[in-house]
Amino acid sequence: MAINILLVDDLLLDVALTRRAMEDCEVAHRIVVAGDGEEADRLCGEADFDLLLLDIKMPRVDGFELMQRLRRRAERKLPVIILSGSSLQSDRDRAEELGAIEFVHKAFDYGAFRHELKAALGRHGFC
Repeated sequence: MAINILLVDDLLLDVALTRRAMEDCEVAHRIVVAGDGEEADRLCGEADFDLLLLDIKMPRVDGFELMQRLRRRAERKLPVIILSGSSLQSDRDRAEELGAIEFVHKAFDYGAFRHELKAALGRHGFC
């Protein structure tokens, strides 16, 4: 059975790199993409996901606002892994306060990003 993942990112290049980084995961997965938090909020109301891969800096509804919305109405906690280019400790702290299980830095070095993402997914049985 495949893991249903909602990937929320407004940058198509980052979506492609994240998909590519997950290609050799041993766990089967199905990825649905949302371009912003508002679209992701709607999709979460229409389908069940096992994991949310979430950028925090997006137009309209950012990742933090989406996490707050989902936590307010969720019957179960949806695991969230933040994927962000931010290196601010305040962003890491806020993500943790809102319940993110991991914070993966979208490094300029694809190899580093791929390694960090796969390690984070593996720690929680998603890769």
